[in-house]
Amino acid sequence: MLFASRLLSVFIGVHLWLLLLCVSGHADVLAIRREYNDVSAAVDSLVRMMQVADAEVLKKLPEARAERVLPEGMTAVMIFWADDEARVWLNDFPVGETRLTPVEVAVPDLYFQGQNRLRVRCWDTDRVESGFLGGLYLKDRAGRLYPIVVSNGTWETTGGRVTEIIYAHPMPDIPGAQPIWGVRMFGVVDMAITFDRAAIERALAKSAPARSIAARQQAMDYHTFAQQLAILQARREKLREDLARQGDLNVPRYNRERARSASLTLGKAAPLTEKVSAPVAKNMRSWSEKLPAVQQQLIYPDRRALKGEGAVTAATGDVVPTASDRGSREQAYRPPEERGGMKSETKDEGVTAQVQSQGMRRGGGGGQSSQATRLGLLLPTLIVGIYVLYVAIRWQSLMGESD
Repeated sequence: MLFASRLLSVFIGVHLWLLLLCVSGHADVLAIRREYNDVSAAVDSLVRMMQVADAEVLKKLPEARAERVLPEGMTAVMIFWADDEARVWLNDFPVGETRLTPVEVAVPDLYFQGQNRLRVRCWDTDRVESGFLGGLYLKDRAGRLYPIVVSNGTWETTGGRVTEIIYAHPMPDIPGAQPIWGVRMFGVVDMAITFDRAAIERALAKSAPARSIAARQQAMDYHTFAQQLAILQARREKLREDLARQGDLNVPRYNRERARSASLTLGKAAPLTEKVSAPVAKNMRSWSEKLPAVQQQLIYPDRRALKGEGAVTAATGDVVPTASDRGSREQAYRPPEERGGMKSETKDEGVTAQVQSQGMRRGGGGGQSSQATRLGLLLPTLIVGIYVLYVAIRWQSLMGESD
């Protein structure tokens, strides 16, 4: 009878353990699936916003090339201002926009070609005065500007050249730029200028470079879109692999156009339209993986985590060099490669932090949510286990009395 009791206890314990494993595994799957849904919703939202701003840009990607167009040690910036509003494109990739505020946008080397076209669309909203002022510059580490092209009478608009206008109100002093507009006041005006690689090289020959002006700093619109989309798609592919390892789980594609089908939404957001967003994200990811390493770093920025004080190098008896021994060390500094003791991050690693920065901790997107799910399911499981154990002991007692 004692052996039977022990056997029954072991039987119940094993089943409780298996039950806990199943519940824990199920909670992991739910957490992964929730994060997968969140990432899919973020991808869809990004594509939807870009589609509203410029649907045509979804059909193209920058050309991949091994060599730089911009000189080493130089960045390119577009500084512009408009009365009232303007949007700017380089080679049909959105650069940025402004309203009555000088804006400076860094344009990565990735978006330049041998032949380039800078395009601006401006419009007036208050019928007071209208004009556009801007320039594309090389910028060195000291903040000096070398103009590649600036707004002047050489730009083209519908029907011919633009007009250099007399602007009566205060405006920013963008180096070398003149206020320009179309032939008629107000309305919407499209203006453009083309330049080649030689114009970029000639910019450095300017004998008196200008100083950078005070302007609102912005990231390039399309580059931000490309970075976020490539990183999100990498995360989604990783989550899909994690789901596949949990079993043959179907991950449906949601499309608003399909009638009488489940449609994933977030709160009051519109239904997902993955028929459009999924191919765009997949193409962006494939393109980013084929880029040369120097350009790939523009899409997947280097993220270095602290190793912490526990990894400190032990102090030695050597005396530290004085300032007089420094020489040109500061100018020659380059970030060191990761050495032993810490695994360097890949493109797919570190994605979670960037996904979370987009507000996607909702649902089961993170580890805390997964732990909360497990704890929530553990309590009823323990109650059921205790009840089963009580029934088993009671049954054993009754059998003993009958004997």
